[in-house]
Amino acid sequence: TTTMRAMTTRPTRAMTRRTTRPTTRDARRRTTTATRATTTTSSTAKGMDEEESARMRKALAEDLTHLFDDEGIDPSLYAKDVSFEDPLTKYDSFDGYAFNIQMLRRVFSPTYAMHEIYQSGPWEITTRWTMVMGLPTFPFAWRPTLTFTGTSIMGIDEETKKVTRHVDTWDSIENQRHLSAEGVVEVLKQIFDFAQTPDLDTPGYVVLKKRRDYEVRRYEPYLVAATGPGLNVKEVSSSSAKMNGQVAGQAFNSLAGYIFGQANASGTKMEMTTPVFTKNDTMQFVVSGDSVDALPASTNENVVLREESGGIFVAKKFSGVATEEAARDVEKQLRKLIENDGLEASGAAALAQYNDPFTNPFLRRNEIIIPVSNFTM
Repeated sequence: TTTMRAMTTRPTRAMTRRTTRPTTRDARRRTTTATRATTTTSSTAKGMDEEESARMRKALAEDLTHLFDDEGIDPSLYAKDVSFEDPLTKYDSFDGYAFNIQMLRRVFSPTYAMHEIYQSGPWEITTRWTMVMGLPTFPFAWRPTLTFTGTSIMGIDEETKKVTRHVDTWDSIENQRHLSAEGVVEVLKQIFDFAQTPDLDTPGYVVLKKRRDYEVRRYEPYLVAATGPGLNVKEVSSSSAKMNGQVAGQAFNSLAGYIFGQANASGTKMEMTTPVFTKNDTMQFVVSGDSVDALPASTNENVVLREESGGIFVAKKFSGVATEEAARDVEKQLRKLIENDGLEASGAAALAQYNDPFTNPFLRRNEIIIPVSNFTM
């Protein structure tokens, strides 16, 4: 693909360290794009044998690791008149294809992660990927980040064994046609997302699938200091991701005491992190470190240090003041969305708040995050 960055937010150990039934949208996208990708390949039904398929997959997987580095992609793998199309761009030669890659690299510093590569047709190879792109500070002073996930469907010529057609799809839209209104709106929506993420340590994650209204993420394990009335209770009376105001204030002060050295054994003032998590009457501050044992011990018996194991979660963002009513509404929306996409929630929802109380509500980044059990790529 030559479209657009994911990965994790700042990679540090603690921070950034069925099968799901296909939706109608997924099925329609695969059918349409597969047809477009194979229109220039041979109609012979035989296709690649196992050895040939393995060779092509290995060559393309290695080649795409160089998509945005100094080495670049290998021209010998592509026909001179290779056609490329995604919802934003379209080229009919290798020179145009390569130009687009270099333009993205120099202007937007994209990052690319391939999740899988497989043979999807007699003379067709498909990859699934995540890309994240940072826009330049000028004129985008709010520093938006664009995230796309999707597939690259590559048609292979039977005789030359070269890629003759490359079609990209995005998971966040249904109409994959070049310059479709839906595709343009998706890009503009991400560009003009003014929510701010503080430049602080934060749990690392990769966006595995970005839908129009939510993301599926794989979180790495991370460390937290936790407190609250729900800390050691298996079932709590509150089902809200948002804590009661007075209880939340007490929990925040207890955790702040640990972070600022007033309630930890070494008196160490620790680095600020983001976000603050709340769920099941428990509040968590993310803590930077390699292991729980390496952290200063808490001198407050109500503050517990532990490792969150990470895993697969769905997340839906919203701005404004994260009131209990707002959090409940977003949680309800997210549960409906994932139900429609065949995903099964496997735990309680958490509210993640990234900004301090002095941040303009319009610029705040809040999220509802729910673990899921049956996601597959």
